[in-house]
Amino acid sequence: MILCSCNVISDRDVHVAAKPCGARAKRPSEVFCSLGRAPKCGKCVRAIRAALEAHCGGEASHARETADLRACA
Repeated sequence: MILCSCNVISDRDVHVAAKPCGARAKRPSEVFCSLGRAPKCGKCVRAIRAALEAHCGGEASHARETADLRACA
């Protein structure tokens, strides 16, 4: 399922970025960075966060993403 239509990021892409849990992407900003992409509109952040939590059993951070998303841009 496509989670980010701006960057065409799917739930599978998020799972690949998060493997193994805790060692790679824990936040949406880290997913974008690991995939070599940058956020555009930001509407996908909640969906990516939910996919990370589902994949990693809630290990994903609940940190505020607005500032984090700028780190990868």
